[in-house]
Amino acid sequence: MAASDSSSGTLRSRVRRQEALAELGQRALESTDLDGMLAEGAAAATDALAVDACSVLELRPDGDAAVLRAGDGWDEDAVGSVTVPTDPDSWAGAAIRSAEPVVTDAERDDHGDDPFTPDRLAGRDGSVRIDGSVGICVGIGSSEEPWGVLCIHAPADRAFTDREIEFAASVADLLATAIENITERDRLESELETTVDRVTDAFFGLDTDWTIAYVNERARELIDPEGEGLLGENLWEAFPAAVGSTFEAEYHRAMETQEPTSFEEYFPPLEAWYEVHAYPSETGLSVYFRDVTDSKGTERELAETNHTLQQLYAITADRELSFDEKVDGLLALGRERLGLEGGFLARIDQAGDRFEVTHASGSNEQLRPGTVTPLSTSYCKRTIESEGLLAFTDSPLEHGIDADAYDEWELDAYLGGQVIVDGEPYGTLCFEDEATRSEPFTPAERSFVELATQWVSYELEQRAHQRDLVESERRYRTLVEQFPNGLVALFDETMEYTLAGGQILEEINTTGSDFVGQTVQQRYEGETRETFEANFDAALAGEHRFFEFERHDREWSAHAVPVEDDRGEVFAGMLMVQDVTESKAKQRQLRERETRLERFKAYTDDVLDAVDDVFYVLDETGDLMRWNETLTDVTGYTDAEVESMHALEFFEGEDATDISTAIADAFKTGHTRVEATVQTKDGTEIPYEFVASKLENPDGEPVVTGIGRDVTDQREYQQKLEGVVGDLEESNRRLEQFAYAASHDLQEPLRMVSSYLTLIEQRYADELDADGEEFIEFAVDGAQRMQQMIDGLLQYSRVDTQGDPFCPVDCEAVIDDVLADLEVRIDETDAEITAESLPQVYGDPGQLRQLFQNLLDNAITYSSNGTPRISVFADNNGETWQVSVRDRGIGIDSSDTDRIFQVFDRLHSHEEYDGTGIGLALCRRIAERHGGEISVDSQPGEGSTFTVALPTVPDADEEDEERARAPAREADTETDSPMESVTDE
Repeated sequence: MAASDSSSGTLRSRVRRQEALAELGQRALESTDLDGMLAEGAAAATDALAVDACSVLELRPDGDAAVLRAGDGWDEDAVGSVTVPTDPDSWAGAAIRSAEPVVTDAERDDHGDDPFTPDRLAGRDGSVRIDGSVGICVGIGSSEEPWGVLCIHAPADRAFTDREIEFAASVADLLATAIENITERDRLESELETTVDRVTDAFFGLDTDWTIAYVNERARELIDPEGEGLLGENLWEAFPAAVGSTFEAEYHRAMETQEPTSFEEYFPPLEAWYEVHAYPSETGLSVYFRDVTDSKGTERELAETNHTLQQLYAITADRELSFDEKVDGLLALGRERLGLEGGFLARIDQAGDRFEVTHASGSNEQLRPGTVTPLSTSYCKRTIESEGLLAFTDSPLEHGIDADAYDEWELDAYLGGQVIVDGEPYGTLCFEDEATRSEPFTPAERSFVELATQWVSYELEQRAHQRDLVESERRYRTLVEQFPNGLVALFDETMEYTLAGGQILEEINTTGSDFVGQTVQQRYEGETRETFEANFDAALAGEHRFFEFERHDREWSAHAVPVEDDRGEVFAGMLMVQDVTESKAKQRQLRERETRLERFKAYTDDVLDAVDDVFYVLDETGDLMRWNETLTDVTGYTDAEVESMHALEFFEGEDATDISTAIADAFKTGHTRVEATVQTKDGTEIPYEFVASKLENPDGEPVVTGIGRDVTDQREYQQKLEGVVGDLEESNRRLEQFAYAASHDLQEPLRMVSSYLTLIEQRYADELDADGEEFIEFAVDGAQRMQQMIDGLLQYSRVDTQGDPFCPVDCEAVIDDVLADLEVRIDETDAEITAESLPQVYGDPGQLRQLFQNLLDNAITYSSNGTPRISVFADNNGETWQVSVRDRGIGIDSSDTDRIFQVFDRLHSHEEYDGTGIGLALCRRIAERHGGEISVDSQPGEGSTFTVALPTVPDADEEDEERARAPAREADTETDSPMESVTDE
């Protein structure tokens, strides 16, 4: 798969660079040829980084310039002849003075007088000229004692990764180590030669019987330091330890063969090595010798160092060993090489003040794996604070070790360095001893510890990166497999799929394995194949492409992008596809909706402009956001002028104040209504009524929108109407007075007629025949009916004028009172009357009692021949209570539902049902006084439901207002008669 390929390519590059460093490190340990070593380093850097050339520049003694000492990719005559400046402004000078590598930018194409020009560089194939610009410069040696510069040459567009820069720095470090080792070896050899030259004056002469005949001053210093005297002494008696040694054998051989001999031998009594040259003669033996003990020690040191480094390489390069086994071997090797009691690797946490030993070698029981102590009381605290190695062979306190740390650990000899992982302190690698060390740590010993810490740092970093790589690969594969609503695929340079996955595959009845191994040419046909080929080609060329296609009866959107390695080179491509069928359909629907909305907006604009009323939209500041043409037509202002105006600018004085208050009320309560006079541009005043409501615009911001209507005609009509209403009210008042007076005045003659008819019936009953009795009965009945009609008419006329003020009325109590009044009728008819939970309403208690008594009496009267079954119930619609009376009586035809509420309009004769024809008219009059209405829902033979709408009980403030508006009750000159039900018929 591509991710793995990419990671594998990166890993191969790292391994190649690591192998190059390992080989170069081995050569640095073994080589005695400095120029050859430098040339090999340059070649290794060129090959590992795949660049054009590499140069090693040595700083001249005066420090003003550096000369090309070795290189790869250069003409043969360039070495030793090319120099570069090292002033602070030059790239070489910057690298020498910097502790970090210097990476030049794209402007390095401008070489100026730079000797590193393409003309001086040899191409690898002899035909290609290499860009000589410098990419990476790394100082060789420390910034305090620089030796020179390592330069990596590459084209100006070549970018370097952090790993490549670190590799260049590592090559420079290895070259610095090699230079130090070889220089040190040359120095030691030079000192050895100087020493030899100095001790060649040591001479003694022997005669043929081995008697010492001459000893010069230098010889006495070397072999007779006590000054006991050697002249005349037998050599073998003076130096009995030489008997049987190389000295005796070589001297005898020289005398016997009369040939010179040379050898080196250690003489234990004097604890010294000697280089001996013996020249025989007939008279004896002349011996020249030099003390070479120091040079022998240096040679042993170099041999031991090389042997140790070879062992170090063997341990670290052994692939059969685990990391823990390698660390244990390294610690054991370090203890042996340094001659110290123990060694350990520790991990630290500076923020948490924690020091933990992870690996240990030696007999110190305090330093075992798992040991955890505060970092602040450990030697490693000082190690982390040191720029380089922390080294001392005695007197730890003089080297910055805290007294508390020394009291706890008591280590007198110590050599340790920092372990750095990804640029951050990980821990320390240290060697220690409780005893002091007689000799200081040599440069070779320090180099060993530095190499060991570098290797541990690298290995820990690699292990961390490997874990990250595995986790990254796992997450990547999971991402591919779980890619929502689509798929992700990787393809190589031949456009062959190497990996594919995604949740959509199951929906289209395919799997990732169906993709893997197939090329674009094999999987697609026609225009689809051409589309994929073109976009895959572009991705492999480094472009990011987006395209769309149709397949499997779906619409897809796709991205083809390049996949690059660490060097920025494209080696594969990635395809990301998502099913956009639904989103495309939604987009089409959205476009269609937008088109419809645009048409609708244009339509609404036309509609609003066609409206004669003013239409407007205001924001919270009162500025006009939208208006119709009527506003400009009425006010005389242009659209441009209106756009810059505030709503209050169309009003003056109190009208402006009223409009401002109305706008605020609209935003606060959600609606408003106000009348005000509009001031036009020419000064005309027009009365307008404005009604507005609060809304939200498409951005969710509150606005007020409404209509303004010219009420000039309405005001004139209102004035006329008010006059007519006044006249009608006066007429009604007179009619009511007339009806009351008429009904009141008619009662007395009617009572007289009734009385005399009763007297006639009583006195002359025996004298009347059947017809006479019937006539008298008809007359009495007519008079009684007339009395009922007069009483009903009187009640009807006094509904508005003689009613009580409104107050909260308990409907359940009212119904109970009515049932008590109708108790006799209920018993006579066996009526069944049920009442559900009834509310409190706001009204006149007496009139509501009359209303419900009339309705219940009618329900009993018109119950047909069966037992009356009547129910009373209520519903609430928020503003009013709907109280209903339902019966199972004879019912009413739908064509008569309006007639029954008319005065004296009867549906049945007196012979069928008794009544006056006023009862339901009176109910309607009472309902209207309460601001409500009465209606009936009925079918013949199925019964009727009479419903009256009554107001709910207002709150305290509203109740006070209602009472204030209630008309004063007019005084009646005559006491009301007891309440009786007035039936409809």
